[in-house]
Amino acid sequence: MLLLKNKNNKKDIARGFFITGTDTSVGKTLIAASITCALINEGKRVCAIKPIASGCAVIDNKLFNNDALILQKFSSCSDLLYPDINPFAFQDPVAPHLAAKKNRIKLSVAGVIRASRRALTCEADYIVIEGAGGCCTPVSDHESMLDLAKAYGYPVVLVVGVRLGCINHTVLTYEHMRSSGVKISGWIANVVDKKMLYLQENIESMRECIKAPLLGVVPYINGVNPEKILRFLELENIIQG
Repeated sequence: MLLLKNKNNKKDIARGFFITGTDTSVGKTLIAASITCALINEGKRVCAIKPIASGCAVIDNKLFNNDALILQKFSSCSDLLYPDINPFAFQDPVAPHLAAKKNRIKLSVAGVIRASRRALTCEADYIVIEGAGGCCTPVSDHESMLDLAKAYGYPVVLVVGVRLGCINHTVLTYEHMRSSGVKISGWIANVVDKKMLYLQENIESMRECIKAPLLGVVPYINGVNPEKILRFLELENIIQG
């Protein structure tokens, strides 16, 4: 774990979660924003960030990522600027380590932690961090998103994109996370295929293989509406007073 220290040389004590997934496009942003809203509804001040993002749009000669903008919108730390929310933004929709190499940027876990300093040291009760892609997505030639999660030191929430093949993806991801030693707060089944066959049977199969708590089953929903999603989540046991 990489510790950021304040001017008094004390570790910051904000709680938090690292949101990762079984793949890209499984609903990490939706879940991260929903957890952010749940915490805010409990009276918490929350900073939600996406440190690395690919597939950004150029607006006024600057790069912006839609997922990061969503997190910024729902975050209660309005004093942070966009670069504090998304310090590493890449235009091409490819794995971050490839985008970084193309742009001649040396991407590393330590560098991402340093670039997150303003967000991590803001006056927040909770930090919600969304990863890029799945937990094995490379950050550099020798580091992955899971290494980044371990460096931040926050427990992980795994978002499962429920679609054909999800059982295999979920079991492999969970076993890798478990063997790495990260703390897993739980997992969320997010239905991304509205025509998914044997939906409940698939979820039960995954539930038998995953020993972490199932925090909710989110049905297929168009758009990003965290407040609507909250009624499908059970977060009481992971949100501390």
